[in-house]
Amino acid sequence: MKRSNARRYLGMKTSGRQEEYRETASDVLRMSDEAPHEEASGKVIPLNEEVQPETTRELSEKRRKKAKKKKKKIKLSERVGGLDAPFLMLIVVLSLVGLVMLFSASYSYAYYYEGGDSFYFIRRQTMFAIVGFVIMLVIANIPYQIYHKFATIGLINALVLLVLVLFIGQTINNAKRWLGVGDIFTFQPSEVAKVAMVVAFSSYVDRLGSRMKTLSYGIAPFLGVLGMIAALLMKQPHLSATIIIVLTGIAILFLGGAHLGKLTILILIGGAAVYWIVFGMGYSIERIVVWMLHGLNLEEATILKFVNNPALIESVDAYQSLQSFYAVGSGGLWGLGLGQSRQKHLFLPEPSNDFIFAILCEELGFVGAMVVILLFAAFIVRGYYIAIRARDKFGSLIVGGIITMLALQIFINISVVCGLLPVTGASLPFFSYGGTSLIILYAQMGLVLAVSKQILAPESVRREQDKKQRERSEEFSVISRIGEE
Repeated sequence: MKRSNARRYLGMKTSGRQEEYRETASDVLRMSDEAPHEEASGKVIPLNEEVQPETTRELSEKRRKKAKKKKKKIKLSERVGGLDAPFLMLIVVLSLVGLVMLFSASYSYAYYYEGGDSFYFIRRQTMFAIVGFVIMLVIANIPYQIYHKFATIGLINALVLLVLVLFIGQTINNAKRWLGVGDIFTFQPSEVAKVAMVVAFSSYVDRLGSRMKTLSYGIAPFLGVLGMIAALLMKQPHLSATIIIVLTGIAILFLGGAHLGKLTILILIGGAAVYWIVFGMGYSIERIVVWMLHGLNLEEATILKFVNNPALIESVDAYQSLQSFYAVGSGGLWGLGLGQSRQKHLFLPEPSNDFIFAILCEELGFVGAMVVILLFAAFIVRGYYIAIRARDKFGSLIVGGIITMLALQIFINISVVCGLLPVTGASLPFFSYGGTSLIILYAQMGLVLAVSKQILAPESVRREQDKKQRERSEEFSVISRIGEE
């Protein structure tokens, strides 16, 4: 590049992106203004002559190296993004609202049953929420592809826990669903089985690829695993977990590309199994009968004409359903006010667990209930958005399975509270009391965030980056033409 050409280029009106090319011209001027330049032979180069080709090539090489480094950084930013901010914000908002409602619904119950300690439930739930949130952030920063290695062993361990709970589990409310040591530490193996099933099925479907269209690979093995899990869960018995796991498993197979006709056969078989479970076991038929008869608002004497068991009317299930209806109906449009519920004062059993949404309806009314439902709807929609944009099929299936499972759980819980479904025992995510179940919930959220962290940049961002690349190429060609003059 000549000295005059370098001065002319420096006088041009340039943008901030041209700074690196202006540096080339500045280097030429600086070299020409220094003391006489000598080559290896000792010959002095006059100031008005061109810089030696070797020097120009060195400067060009330096510029190319810088451009190469920046190019690599751009590709990295396209490949890896941060955690999904809207989804994370929804988790935080639901967690905070859930803690507030838990304290409002549980302080009277805790005062009576926990020796006058009204803060018993909220203190423990807050502690578990903090621990779970930290676990969520840790899992979110671990590449989710590593869970391919632990899919099978995780599913086997979950099955072992489901077998153990039948022999050494704790019985609460006529159901043997809990493992643990006294009241210090207890958990439901069914919660572990949910996560293990989602990860394992996602891994298997991803590895099978086109073989998912076949019956021997794409349907039969999954049907066997789902049947095994369902049988172990109904031995507890745990109807809600059975329904949620079976339907989530079918959803993963559908998302994974299983043959639709063969998948329909699976659904029919599953429907027949559910029919046998519901109408072949007294545990469930009582719930169905009570739900249907109370839904017709019949008097006790009228109900006794349909039911041969008089004690059924006084059962906890019927009592819970009625008190839940009273709570929902008392809320009206705007509710009685936060903390002003009457049903939580020992009228509604377990107000901090499965029926916490009834207390929410009573205190915040129809408007408050709809706000919470809309928050859950936004949470589900954003989750499916992450599943659609996932980097690979494995991540898409993990997120799709987790969100489907939580959507089913939310729907079943709210439907039970409002009388659309019989009592099944499904908790409300982020709201219902439960330490280990809350930690497992946050672990699932960590998996979703881990998938979102590897989502490719949107098309608009990639187009903008390609435009910048073209501009840089054009500017470099301008520099080259000036240097040739």
